[in-house]
Amino acid sequence: MSLDNARAAYPILVRIARDLSLAARDKRTAVWVSYDDFCAQCKDVGIKETPRTIAAKLLKPIQALCIENNMPDLSALIIQKPKARSDFGNLLRPTDAWWEIYVTKGEAALGDVSFWFNAFKNARDYENWPEAPFF
Repeated sequence: MSLDNARAAYPILVRIARDLSLAARDKRTAVWVSYDDFCAQCKDVGIKETPRTIAAKLLKPIQALCIENNMPDLSALIIQKPKARSDFGNLLRPTDAWWEIYVTKGEAALGDVSFWFNAFKNARDYENWPEAPFF
């Protein structure tokens, strides 16, 4: 990962967190941000990744930096495109790779959606995101 790319993507993720937090406080429907949506926003700042590569090349390193710096996991804000699940509606979640660092540390099981959603809420509702990247 280029640290420059991570620094360029950081303000995008912070803006997403603030937008999602405001929607939750105002009791508005959240606009979920998919890997595709995030890629489009990254292209606007010169980061050229695809939905297939952005998780490994950008979000996983940002996730590690957040954890290393005792910050909420900003990568938790980005989800897969919802897939229809018959009578149960759409399943919102990140890619399976998102859980790897937590599984390795023994903090969560792969696919533990409630664990992810807590990480999502922590990142969304964190009020002290520095304006400039902290890494």
